[in-house]
Amino acid sequence: MFESASSHPSIKDYEAKICHEATPQVARPERIGCLEPFGDPLSGIVLIAEIADEAVSVRLADALCRSLAAVKLDAAYVIWYPPILLEDILSLEPSALVAVGPDVARAIDSLNYPLAKTGFSGSSEGSWFAWTKGTSGLRLPALAPALSDADAKRRFWRAFLALRGVAPYTQEPGSRS
Repeated sequence: MFESASSHPSIKDYEAKICHEATPQVARPERIGCLEPFGDPLSGIVLIAEIADEAVSVRLADALCRSLAAVKLDAAYVIWYPPILLEDILSLEPSALVAVGPDVARAIDSLNYPLAKTGFSGSSEGSWFAWTKGTSGLRLPALAPALSDADAKRRFWRAFLALRGVAPYTQEPGSRS
């Protein structure tokens, strides 16, 4: 009388769509030579960070990883700019999208996403805003200067602490950090 949900053609189509969209983006030719993303792409929290030269980029990844651990967001998904492709952001369906650095903020704005309510470039650093109806945005200062300058490090960390209250999707209901 009823088809099982897993055998329904629309379910299989949706599974194929999600599988295609969630396929790691690092295999794309334009991503060759870039740092690989890290974290859980299904966490609902996506940070986009700028790549510097290779030696600095490795330090950036380490600093970002340690900073995320300090605010208990190890699961947050980190991808690197350049490039930023709109389908990368949309396929992840984040509840929180974080631009690390002004170049990333401008790059996200340049995607001209039609559902964006507020641009990243015009937003205050360290303050949450409604990017779309379902996604909050946060603009952070660039991380690279914070690796070698104490004032830049304090500025970055003050803005970064806005992430403390964010909970990834993977957290069990009713659990507390």
